[in-house]
Amino acid sequence: MKRLWVILFNSLLLVVPGALAWAGEGLDIPKELGKKVDLTNLGSIDYFFAHWYNDNLWVYALIVTALMGCLGLAIALVTDIFLKMIGMDVHKIEHHE
Repeated sequence: MKRLWVILFNSLLLVVPGALAWAGEGLDIPKELGKKVDLTNLGSIDYFFAHWYNDNLWVYALIVTALMGCLGLAIALVTDIFLKMIGMDVHKIEHHE
């Protein structure tokens, strides 16, 4: 029974955002979403992100999310190395069921 509830809940999470996007079809875009970044005095990496922000917010969101995941992984790996250097035993947690 629990598995059925999980499947129904996940199906609901998949359907609701699409239904909300469909319901908002034809509405005016808020000022905050129509904001553009001035590209005139930006450097290389700033220009890259600002260009994607201006052109396509979905691609910008995907790039930023992927970079956040990579940065989190890098922080975890560096922390793991430092902890091993000071002698702490770092390993995966064993789950006892």
